[in-house]
This record gives sequence, structure tokens and C-alpha cells, in this order.
Amino acid sequence: MTPKSKRIASNSLMLFVRMMVITAINLYAVRLLLRDLGQEDYGTFNAVAGVVLASSFITTTLAVSIQRFYSYTLGKGENNQLSTIFSASINIILVLSIALLFIFETIGLWFVNNELSIPPERLVAANWVFHFSLITLWFGLLQLPFTAAIFAQEEMGAFALISLTECMLRLGVIFFIGITAMDGLIFYSIGLSAVAVIIFLLYAFIVHRRYPEYKYCRKIPKETYRSLLAFSGWSMYSSLAAVGLTQGITILLYMFFGPIATAAYAIAQQVFHAFTALSNSIAVAFRPAMVKSFAEKDYISLNKMFSANNKFILYLLLMVAIPLILELRTIFDWWLGNVSEEAIIYTRLTIIYMLCFSMHNPVTTIVHSTGQLKYYSLFVDSIVILCLPATWLAFHLGASSEISIILMIAMCIISHLVRLVILRRQYPSFSYAPYLSEIILRGLFVAVCTFFVVYLVHQALHPGIVRLVTVFASSCITMLLTVYFLGLSAKEQQTLCHFLMQRMNKYSEN
Repeated sequence: MTPKSKRIASNSLMLFVRMMVITAINLYAVRLLLRDLGQEDYGTFNAVAGVVLASSFITTTLAVSIQRFYSYTLGKGENNQLSTIFSASINIILVLSIALLFIFETIGLWFVNNELSIPPERLVAANWVFHFSLITLWFGLLQLPFTAAIFAQEEMGAFALISLTECMLRLGVIFFIGITAMDGLIFYSIGLSAVAVIIFLLYAFIVHRRYPEYKYCRKIPKETYRSLLAFSGWSMYSSLAAVGLTQGITILLYMFFGPIATAAYAIAQQVFHAFTALSNSIAVAFRPAMVKSFAEKDYISLNKMFSANNKFILYLLLMVAIPLILELRTIFDWWLGNVSEEAIIYTRLTIIYMLCFSMHNPVTTIVHSTGQLKYYSLFVDSIVILCLPATWLAFHLGASSEISIILMIAMCIISHLVRLVILRRQYPSFSYAPYLSEIILRGLFVAVCTFFVVYLVHQALHPGIVRLVTVFASSCITMLLTVYFLGLSAKEQQTLCHFLMQRMNKYSEN
């Protein structure tokens, strides 16, 4: 394996371990939140905070945009330009933060108090949640130039450490909800804001100490602003479609079906975020190297990383998704106790949606590398955002609540087909035939074979912890075997065997 491949493998493993720990903590945190806040307050929190977090598409956009410019600059060897990009990004974020504060404290506050149908006795608490969610968003924006610098430098250890710290601090806030005399909703929102401030200071301190090239300067060429804003503009539309869809569905569910349905959807979204973290633990490790390879015009390496990235994401998600779908009721009984039937239905559909959605990551990375986002965002994300009016219409006509996620799945598949067409136009080295045969068809074979074996195991045993463990174990074993024999090409099998032999020899020598 090349040094680049080893670095990617090491970063992927580190981020995967981080993701597993954070996912376990977050899932436990949801159990505590439901216990201490109750389903109605938990649903209210997600609806109110969702009004603010709907704008987190800006956070996602700027994070990807800044990191892309950092990585592209490093790939071209123009390290002296890093301070210019860093400074321009800070200025842009400050202006956006002020604009967002004005919008949310006027229109946003009116919407919360007049359109969400919050019970009168919880309206004061809801307003506190809204204001402190703004503070959390503000500091989340301010930390972006610093987190992007850590990603661009491929220092995943620092990122993993701070992420774990943030997760533990959030869990600490939840622990105190049950013992504080303050209203639970208000205390939780204040605690999350305090955590956001601490994490911002940690990122800023590490970047300042380790990477002096990322320093603020006052003289910034207008071209730097134009490049960042042009790239961010279309990226922002993409993130608006993704985040607006999730938060928009939350608000629509609250308006049509009330806080219980919203809480059920929030539980499904926790599983969605866990799968997103799993997918991103792979995508994030590949992204800087892929952008740098594009900048260096090393398309052979880029195509290999593109294929590996797709397969890593797909097979890893399938390994977890298949047993989770089958054993979801047992897991929920153990995790959350008594949950509504809607939560189980939403979560199963959300897992299917996530399997489809995660496949966009490698494609988007290459498109971002080209910098040509106009048509990609315009066509792909217009399809995605159509799900919101379609859901509103379906609800208005009396459809059941789960139709929202079914529509999300349908739009996701259609938009991915459009992604591939645009990728082929912008990156001629991409070919449909290898993608279809090596990734999609092999992935389907692996999924069908694994599901068949795991389903037989599931049906043969009685519900309980023994079946739960056996089903997950059989999924892992079956997946590893089917991936090796059906999911990998002959060359990939040889590379994997060679890598494993090297590892075994190294450990035997030690």
C-alpha cells in the first residue's frame, strides 16, 4: 500500500472508532432525554430548535467549502495562500452570523410563537430554547475555519479527541437535567450553548498552536471572496435542500400530527445521525486526499479512491443496517423502553433512506473538486427539495405520516441518477459501466445474500438478547465473506490479502 493509502486507512479506522463511541453515547443520551423531558417536551425541543437548525445548511456549506479550498491549495503547494482563505472565511462568517441573528430574532421568533401550536404552559420555555439555540448556532459557525483546517491537514486525531469531549460534555448536561431545579428544556438549551462555546475555544486553541500558517490578515484580495462565495453559493443550495428537508419534515409533522409524532421522527433522526456519522467516518478520511489528487491531476489514484470510498461506505452501512432493521423492536425495548409504533416504522424507512443517501458522498467530493457546482446543485437539489411541498400536499390530503420518508427515498434515488449524469459530464474519467457493475450490482448481491442468511437466523431464534447478539454476529460474518467473494474484484482481493499478510508478518516479528 502507498503512504497515502495507509494514511487514509489509519484515519478511517480512527474516525470509525470515534464514531462508534459517540454513537453509543448519543443513543444512551436520547434514552435519558426521553426519561427526563418526556416525549412531549422532547418533541417540542426538536420542533423549536429545528427552526434554528434549519439554517445549519449554512454550517455544512461553509465547512465543505472552506475545507475544499484548503485542500486544493495544499495540493497545489500554495501554502502561503492559506492565511488569505482563513481570513476571508472568518469575515464571511461574521457577516452571515449577524444577518442570521436579525432574521431569527424577528421572523423566526414570530414563527415559533404563532405557527408551531406550542402548548401555552410551555411557550416561555420554548422561547428560551429558541434564543439559546441561536447562541449554539453562532459558535458552531465561528469554529468552521478551524475545523476545516484540521480536516485539510488530515489531523483526525485532534478532531476525534475534541468530538469525544463535546459528546461527553453534552452527556454531562443531560445528566444534570433530572437533578436541577431549573426547567428541563431551559437547562438543556443553556447547557448546549455552553458546550458550543467550549468546543469553539478548543478548536481555535489547537489550530493557533499547531498551524501558524492559518492566521488572520487584513489585506484580502477580492478574488478570494468571489471564489469562496461563488463556491459556497451553490453548495449552500445543496445543504439547504438536505437540512431544510429534514427540519422541514420535523415542522410539518408537528403541525399536522403533534408532538408525539415529532418525537417519533426525532428518534428516527437519531438513528439517521448515527448512520451519517458512520458514513462520514469513511468519507471524511478520503475527502482531503481525493481533492488533493484532483488538484495534482492524479486521476488514476482518484478513481481508485472513488471506488474504495463507495464500497467502504456501502458495505459498512449494510453490515449494521440489515440486523438493525430486523431487530429494531428488541433494540428499542432495551434502549428506550415503550416507544410508539410510528418510531419503529419511521426508523426502518429512515435506514433505507440513509443507505441510498450515503452513496452521494464520493460523487459530491469529486464534483466539489472540480469547483463546477452550478448545474449539479441546481438539478440535483431541486429534486430533493421537492419532497417538502410533496409531503405537505400528501399530509393535506390525509396521507399517513410515514409517507414523508417514502417520498424522501423516492426523491433520493432519482436525484442520485442525476448526480451520476452530471459527474460524467464534469469528470470524463468517470464511467457508468464500472460504477454499475463494480459498485451497484456487487453491492446488491452482497445485500441480498447477507439479508437472506441473517433473516434465516432471525426467524430460527426466539426474541431476546441471544437472538440480538446472534443476528448481529451472523451479519458481520456473512458480510465479510460475501464482500470478499462477491463485493471485491480479483485485484482488490489480492491487494487485501497482501495488506493482511504484511500486518500479520509485522505482528509476528514484534
